[in-house]
Amino acid sequence: MRRTLIVSLLLLMAFTAVSQPKTRGKVKRKYRNVERTRENAPQVVFRGLVRDAAKAPISGACVEIEGLKRLVHTNEFGQFMISNLPGQRLRIKVSCLGYQTKTIDYMFQAGYNDHYIALDRGPVPLESAFSTAQKREQQIPDLPAALFVVNESFAKDIGVTDFSEMAGFIPGLGFERLGAGKAGFSIYGANGSSGFPEVSPSVAVFSDQVPLSYNGRFFSDLFDMDRTEVLKGPQNVLFGRNAVNGAVHFISKKPEEEFGGYITAGAGNFGNKEVQAAVNLPVMEDILFVRAAGLFRDRNGYVENTSGGSLSGKNVLGGRFSVRFLPAWNHKIDLQLNYQKNDEPGVALMNRWFPNDEGETGIFSYRASVNNEEQAGSEMELMDATLTYRLFRDEHNYWTSVSSYRKNNSASHWDADGTSLSALEMSNKADATLFFQEIRYNFVRWSQTHGSFGVSYFQEKGNFSQDIFSNDEQIYSLISVPENFLLPGQSPFPVNPGPLEPEPMASFPFSGDHNEAVFNERMTQSAQAFLHYTYQWKQRLFFTLGARAVYDRLQLTHESVFTDGEASSLGTFSGAEPNLFFSPAEQQKLTKNSLSFTAQAGLAYRWNENFNFYLNAARGRRPQALQFSWEGKPLIAGAEKVYSGEAGWKTIIKKRVFWNANGFYRRHFNVQTLQGAGEPGTALLAANGKATSYGAETGLRVAVIPALDLFGNYTWMQSAFDSTGVDGKDYQYAGNHFAKAPEHSFSAGFTAKISIVHRLRLFATPWYTWNSHFWFTEANTSGLDQPAYGVLNINLGLEMDEPNVVLSVYGSNLLEEEYIASAGHWGGQLGFPTFIPGPPRMLGMRVTWRF
Repeated sequence: MRRTLIVSLLLLMAFTAVSQPKTRGKVKRKYRNVERTRENAPQVVFRGLVRDAAKAPISGACVEIEGLKRLVHTNEFGQFMISNLPGQRLRIKVSCLGYQTKTIDYMFQAGYNDHYIALDRGPVPLESAFSTAQKREQQIPDLPAALFVVNESFAKDIGVTDFSEMAGFIPGLGFERLGAGKAGFSIYGANGSSGFPEVSPSVAVFSDQVPLSYNGRFFSDLFDMDRTEVLKGPQNVLFGRNAVNGAVHFISKKPEEEFGGYITAGAGNFGNKEVQAAVNLPVMEDILFVRAAGLFRDRNGYVENTSGGSLSGKNVLGGRFSVRFLPAWNHKIDLQLNYQKNDEPGVALMNRWFPNDEGETGIFSYRASVNNEEQAGSEMELMDATLTYRLFRDEHNYWTSVSSYRKNNSASHWDADGTSLSALEMSNKADATLFFQEIRYNFVRWSQTHGSFGVSYFQEKGNFSQDIFSNDEQIYSLISVPENFLLPGQSPFPVNPGPLEPEPMASFPFSGDHNEAVFNERMTQSAQAFLHYTYQWKQRLFFTLGARAVYDRLQLTHESVFTDGEASSLGTFSGAEPNLFFSPAEQQKLTKNSLSFTAQAGLAYRWNENFNFYLNAARGRRPQALQFSWEGKPLIAGAEKVYSGEAGWKTIIKKRVFWNANGFYRRHFNVQTLQGAGEPGTALLAANGKATSYGAETGLRVAVIPALDLFGNYTWMQSAFDSTGVDGKDYQYAGNHFAKAPEHSFSAGFTAKISIVHRLRLFATPWYTWNSHFWFTEANTSGLDQPAYGVLNINLGLEMDEPNVVLSVYGSNLLEEEYIASAGHWGGQLGFPTFIPGPPRMLGMRVTWRF
């Protein structure tokens, strides 16, 4: 019923908005008969190529016919085609962000009219940017959605090569890295997995059109990238089943026609060493091109382990090989092979209150005392192959097939209590294979209807094992520190929470070393079909509809065992006796099949190439999560649903200012949240909450003078859980805020370039990010929060033209702001949460030669 009302309201708004404009009381009729004259006339087609002054094709440029409902965007090769035109003189307008708009009066003849169009950058241009968020190339101002794009040029300006650094600049985006390949994404705080990236994701992550499924299989080290696109709000229609709160798409550079490449070498503090390189080689002119790229980065951890070694370091080796084959004008074949391996020291999970071996408390001494330093660490290895085939009918109508196979395995061992005590240690191993196939068709009809439809199949098989080593006596030593014992309200232990005094357990007979293990096998099969459609209703008014159907077959096999040592005495309170977390349970299988639908609708009013206003409504869905309770009983966390409305605008002022703004309001049902261990009949994830979130964001880019650009953005948001859950009962997190959702956040910076001598320039890009107070869990537990903080970064250096060499010096967290990067984790389930300190000041330099 709600969806019907939303669609009806949008249709009513659209019909009331499409009446013809009047001038002095009369309806404009200048072009009224142009549409009718084509009915019995010969076919007239206008096609061409849009390029810059250097003859490089411009993707996503807008080509429109004034007075007609004819508007298209150039494809990835800069080509366009407009059909169903009258044979007469018409005015063509070509526009693109960062270029001067060009108008051409053209006399159209019957048949094909071919024309090359060159756009000039202008005296003080903005940076050009386009996106494929709607499965086709479009310039950013024409996309009616909250979207942030970091292209190659901007990433080079700010000097970031790791997504954890880049994420701090993107408004509303949260990113959490917990070792090799383990990452969690959130948008506007709604994720429900802070500190536990293995749970069901709420943000879809794609790499070159292929979903990554569980976000724990993501490498944050980026190299040879073309751009990164971040979309906010429900994006299920275009990005599939996991995109309830948004999507992140990483797009690497593809082989090109020209020979070229680069080599970058760098070094920095904490023993940082890095090398990046790429080479592009045309093998057969206009037919076959190859590109190879590689990365090596090694850095000691920024946290010293008093037991030996360091924590939170990096060691990554990666490579990518791409082939583009163009056997005919209407065939394009891309093959991409990836390999990446991480072998890193352990993550710096630290206890804030228990002293290290040197007697120091707190986490910002960057000195930890964790045991088994020789075992602590994480590693991951990934290999994948993706084949993309595109069959063109013309410039805008084509079939695309994306086939991908991915295989990865990982292992890690960490001290989960964050101290030198042997209270809680964990290790896990995982391996997974992923197959993805999508076939879609992009269409343009009469140059006024644009869209795509397609089907896809996704299958992932994964094995996961986790070993848990605990000691009840040592755990009691930790929870005896009053400040340390932070538990949600459903604590299974007979201890008063806050101020937490564990005297009721003082005479309890604690056991010693205990080992347990849990084994999971997970298989996800998903068949999906989607349609996305934009219709140019009037010359300035566009109406969009989209829908996706998803059929899921989920399967989870679970087994938990008591492996060694003494029975856990604390397990008597958690209900897992003789284990601590997971009660022994024989192998069980849980399956669930489901059919679901998501949809979106939108209106866009494009006044001209410089102003675009839009309204969107969407229904998003997060899949059901299969799990087993602490005592080994099958549970299914319900599908989370989000109903979203948003409005915004994008405007270009004097070709020097790009300003965008967006406001949103969302209702969340079956919100998936973390909950404490041990409550009978529960598991790690619950899905019975309701919540409301709303907010606004704005971004600004200004080309002040040819050598000075300003950029910045600001986000404000509110979120709160309802007093009752979806079952009508009092909700445990009533009134609480989403995790990692600051009310205010902003980032700002500038890029300045000064010519020193001929072909030698000095450049500098300082940028600052700031976040207000936020919580790390939906429980909003005191102590598991981060006060307001800001981070200052800079990238500066010299660049030459011949040879094309850049010497850069970079620094992050220059003011050495002390902040927490992550908090809670498995230790928090027992009352002694662990914390990861944010990186201290990082300094380094890079030399890049481009050829």
